[in-house]
Amino acid sequence: MHSYKPVSERPSLRQTFIRAQLVSLIATGVDFMFSLIFYHLFDIYYVFATSLGSLTGAITSFILGRNWAFLNRHGHIRRQAMRFLLTNAFSLFANTTGVFFFKENFDISFFTSRLIVAIIVGVFFNFSLNRYFVFR
Repeated sequence: MHSYKPVSERPSLRQTFIRAQLVSLIATGVDFMFSLIFYHLFDIYYVFATSLGSLTGAITSFILGRNWAFLNRHGHIRRQAMRFLLTNAFSLFANTTGVFFFKENFDISFFTSRLIVAIIVGVFFNFSLNRYFVFR
């Protein structure tokens, strides 16, 4: 038994993109909230705070992406989770190094650096890989 939905049952590219962006906004909100809490309230070094925030956002993104944005609840969850982990390992690296790059080289605030990098990574990397690799 295969896990792929027939093309007619999958949401359109436009609908998936809109849903994925909403999921991304929610996951980014969770990510930022935890990053800022770790950084400001617990005084955790901003690179580690970014990593911890990204992890919480990734968990949120996987759950909402699988169950709502890409409507692939019936796919093999272990395979999806492994692909998602692989994809998000790079995303975590890109977010963390991107924040470091902007903050250290341009003296941009932590929050602004997080925002710039989250948009770049989310729109240009995460959507395509989630649609065509993780939740296909």
